[in-house]
Amino acid sequence: MLLQQFINIAFTVGLSSTYGYGEHHCGDYGEPTPCIKGTITASGDTFDPELPTAAIAAPRNLKMVSTVVYMSANGGRCVAITVNDKMNERYIGKRGFDLSPGALKALGLEPKPQLLKVEKCNPKGDKND
Repeated sequence: MLLQQFINIAFTVGLSSTYGYGEHHCGDYGEPTPCIKGTITASGDTFDPELPTAAIAAPRNLKMVSTVVYMSANGGRCVAITVNDKMNERYIGKRGFDLSPGALKALGLEPKPQLLKVEKCNPKGDKND
């Protein structure tokens, strides 16, 4: 699945940002709108900043479907994050994920604009599985 390839690239990059740090907008990047509560994301989900969600860098023409990934930040707990949106394709290979405030809270971090390293993890405790 092509979407999974971009998720894998995002984990390989590792460096991630938060909503409000970069230029992330909700929806397909061809028609970006500010990412505020109630905005429709590229997958068709309604954006809620309190939920643990993220965007990935992906081409404009990539069809998005909500996909759950497991990640941790700074060696912390492993949490489920729903990838349901896209950020600008120019960040492919340069930026991992763009995390919502809810995702930051779930990861045990302060919900403020920041750059951070995330890694793939296994909810059963084995890292990088």
